[in-house]
Amino acid sequence: MVLVRGAATTAGAIAAWTAGRLTGFRGRAGTMGLAALITTQLGQTAWAGRRSPLVLVTAAGSLAVLAAVVQTPGVSRFFGCTPLDPLAWLVVLGCAAAGTAGAEVVPVLVARLREDGPAT
Repeated sequence: MVLVRGAATTAGAIAAWTAGRLTGFRGRAGTMGLAALITTQLGQTAWAGRRSPLVLVTAAGSLAVLAAVVQTPGVSRFFGCTPLDPLAWLVVLGCAAAGTAGAEVVPVLVARLREDGPAT
């Protein structure tokens, strides 16, 4: 499970970084990749603890802090980030959602493949 989550998190971050690099400067791409990595981890945590209001509130609060850090110019610069435009945030959230979903869907698919066995 750790490998699946790690791969899903990596995929979300790389996808966001790649989209950022294709559409902008390296600093923007780095910020998008970092934001997607963190957001994917928060999404996976929120999904795993979806029955706990405390986990959900904490994940939402962490996402708000991430956005504030990235969007506040002086703070963003201190952390080596670049403020993102709405389109960049949309890409980050989309990549994070895909990474979060992948961490949940892949184990189910692997389990089904094991049950069905190899195709003959």
